[in-house]
Amino acid sequence: MKHDGIFRSQFLLWLGAAISIAEILTGTLMAPLGLTRGLAAIVLGHLIGCGLFLVPAGYLGAKLHQSALASAQLAFGRGGVLLASGLNALQLVGWTAVMIVNAQLAMNSISGKLFGFRSPLLMATIVAILIIAWLLMGSQLLFKINNAVVGLLVLGTVLMLVMVFMAPTTSQSVSTTSMTFGQAVELNVTMALSWLPLIGDYTQRVDRPLPVALVSAGGYMLGSLVMFVTGLLVVLRTGQTDITALLTRSGLGLVALLIIVFSTVTTTFLDTYSAATSLANLTDSRYVNRLAVGVMVVGLLIALTVAMTYYQNFLYLIGSVFTPLYAIIFVTYFVRHATLPYWLNFCWWVVGIVAYYQLQAIDFIGGTTLLVLVGLSIAVWLTGIIVKPTELEYRELSH
Repeated sequence: MKHDGIFRSQFLLWLGAAISIAEILTGTLMAPLGLTRGLAAIVLGHLIGCGLFLVPAGYLGAKLHQSALASAQLAFGRGGVLLASGLNALQLVGWTAVMIVNAQLAMNSISGKLFGFRSPLLMATIVAILIIAWLLMGSQLLFKINNAVVGLLVLGTVLMLVMVFMAPTTSQSVSTTSMTFGQAVELNVTMALSWLPLIGDYTQRVDRPLPVALVSAGGYMLGSLVMFVTGLLVVLRTGQTDITALLTRSGLGLVALLIIVFSTVTTTFLDTYSAATSLANLTDSRYVNRLAVGVMVVGLLIALTVAMTYYQNFLYLIGSVFTPLYAIIFVTYFVRHATLPYWLNFCWWVVGIVAYYQLQAIDFIGGTTLLVLVGLSIAVWLTGIIVKPTELEYRELSH
């Protein structure tokens, strides 16, 4: 019964993480493919991102009882943990800012239509204050409140889908930009991949590694699929990418406002807490919650002062860094059960980052991330046949 409660909380935690305006907006980018190919790209991308990355990363966190990036020590040593933690903290500060910007834009759009009032500063500050409140709660209270909020968000999401299907269709062109199937799959993969350095942070204190990894990744996958499909359908049926306009006209403007606010909170507090966990790896600080509040403040300042453009490039940057990192970690732990010399793994990491951008030109149907994962894994495995690990590295891995 105890495990059932933990699994339920983990499922709802990650379901809530997936319910966000950012996921819907990314789903709208699939529209140039049309309904059939767009749905196929969404499903395939989520199977790759969740099945090949989130599940094994969540498993490692629970199996080793380590944070997501602490597992980098298997293949890269303490220096690798510090470097990966720094990179992760940077990307999560960026995600915090992106989420706040997306939320305040949507909130202002609805508030302007409903009340004739707009204030980027006020809307962003409201979201930031609620996220800080989430961060400062005790863990038991947090899970109870978060579970209740996620339940309400699910109901709100169902209402959104109903409104999308009730909206009048249009023959208006949905997009002037091109999107290949491979590019669409890659956007889906990288959206899931952005959670890769986080999932172990929330599974590390849970027993039964495989079930908790499947439940956590499954919660995210279910919610994310619904969000992406919602974004796709909004554009294909109405010819517009602004779901807030649709909901406001339908009379659900206030409901939409609450969905946007609290979905941003349930998603972004995971980002800020994991960024703080990464910073704690760098500073050996025990005050993770205080660091998380600091991350939130920095994210708010960035959101208020820096223009959020190049969204797709931001997702690709995440994929280029963390795909090769975890490909090497997975081969080290799951395949070889031993590690190459750390310097050699660092070299393969750099090769993987460069290869990611070079392989984008191929436009592979399964996305660039899958190519890098398979290719680099084979390369690291073959290298291990030639270069034998030292006794010290065997001992560190077994420990």
